[in-house]
Amino acid sequence: MSEKKLVEYDFGKESGLDLEFKDGKLRLTIQYDGKGADAGVYVDLEPDYFLNKLAAAIPGTIDDMVIEAIKGALK
Repeated sequence: MSEKKLVEYDFGKESGLDLEFKDGKLRLTIQYDGKGADAGVYVDLEPDYFLNKLAAAIPGTIDDMVIEAIKGALK
C-alpha cells in the first residue's frame, strides 16, 4: 500500500504531529526538532482496531456500515 499523510499539525516552530497511513497501518508521530536536541516517537495502529473503536464511540448503526466498507477497502 502507498503512504498517505492524513494530518500534519505544528505545535510551534520546533514540534509537530503527523497522522499518516503507512505500510497498511495508521501511524501517529510526534516529533521535536529544536536547538541542541531532536526527538520523536511514533505509534502504529492496526486500521481494524482503530475503526472498531471509532464505530463503538459513534451512536447508531449507519456509521457501522460505512466503517465496514472502509475496512474492506483497506484490505
